Amino acid sequence: MAGTKRSAPDSSDRTTRSAKTAKTDNGSSPASKAKKPAAKKGPKANLTSKQFKEKALPLHLNVTHTPPTIAEDAVPASETDPGHLASVALAPSVFSAGSYGWKGSRRLTIEVDGEDGKKEKVQVQLTVNATVLGSKPPAGAKAKEDADEEEDGKEDGKEDGSADEGDE
Repeated sequence: MAGTKRSAPDSSDRTTRSAKTAKTDNGSSPASKAKKPAAKKGPKANLTSKQFKEKALPLHLNVTHTPPTIAEDAVPASETDPGHLASVALAPSVFSAGSYGWKGSRRLTIEVDGEDGKKEKVQVQLTVNATVLGSKPPAGAKAKEDADEEEDGKEDGKEDGSADEGDE
């Protein structure tokens, strides 16, 4: 009788549950009481992306081999730091997902110790995105904001609402 399954006895008084059914206190279906996971509640930004882009100032980063120290004088780090590699400017920007923040990139050359004590030069692409926490608008708000931007573009004489080529 290999390969035949045994069937359960026909009984309407079932006192046990099947193995794949979730336990419940009152016998109701667990799917009926399913709760959606709570949304993360973090800080909420109060600016719109348009306001942010108009008012935010650029950020500047110094890339260095030297660990930071607290200095009393106001001499730029690039002049006094022997391990200074590059400076990167981050421009205020609105990202494709609707959130906003700063972004910037720079290509630089870094020397590393190679074989036989020779210095090897490697090319590095440094890209930084600094997103403002809570700046991503809800799904409905992004569509409304996009529509408002299209109207603003048409009022400025741009038919399709697109930005100038040089703004990128």
